[in-house]
Amino acid sequence: MIVHKIRLLCYVLVLVTFSPAALWSATAQDYLDQIKAKMSAVKKYSAELRIKVDVPFLKAPESTASITFEAPDKTTIDAPGFAMIPKQGADLSAQRILSKPYLAVDAGTDVFRGIRMRKVKIVPVDDADDIATAVIWIDTISVLPMKVVTTTRTGGTVTAELVYDVPAAREKGLPSYVKLMMNIGNFELPKTMTGDFETPSPQKGAKGAQNGMATVEIWYTKYKIQ
Repeated sequence: MIVHKIRLLCYVLVLVTFSPAALWSATAQDYLDQIKAKMSAVKKYSAELRIKVDVPFLKAPESTASITFEAPDKTTIDAPGFAMIPKQGADLSAQRILSKPYLAVDAGTDVFRGIRMRKVKIVPVDDADDIATAVIWIDTISVLPMKVVTTTRTGGTVTAELVYDVPAAREKGLPSYVKLMMNIGNFELPKTMTGDFETPSPQKGAKGAQNGMATVEIWYTKYKIQ
């Protein structure tokens, strides 16, 4: 009888340990700490970039560039000729958001790419920070940010969707692909764009067209991580 009860207790323990409720028992801060730990392990990395820009009434050629990061927060982008990467996108990674003091609020769950993910809202403690709020969709299996919606005080809202197809980079929280989406009204176009872009005239009657959505797609290859 005692043996039977012990077996039953072990069976219940296994069910509880691997139940969905137990898998979701980690707090929002637990997930953010794990993400930050992965990214903090990277002291330096470099990668080649392929960049595709889709902006209403702006014909932009596909371009290439290279990026180098050195801890804690030095990012250098080398673009031969010209490559347009919005400041809002280059400086709004999860690492940038988690590098300063913040408050984390559990925002429940949401389905993204067919997977139920944990949503965490982040509010920077420093009122002088350009980031007002950010919401991160976290895959609880890989513990990686798959989507980040950042609202800034000066540049509107930027949505980033991320993919991690390079194993060595994925272990460090580095993406292989990022898609950035933002309102063109808040999209900072460099003054040096003359000669690099063809700007078609807006169609007659296209009222408000300049306030459409801009999309920037970035593919990362040839990672060198230290």
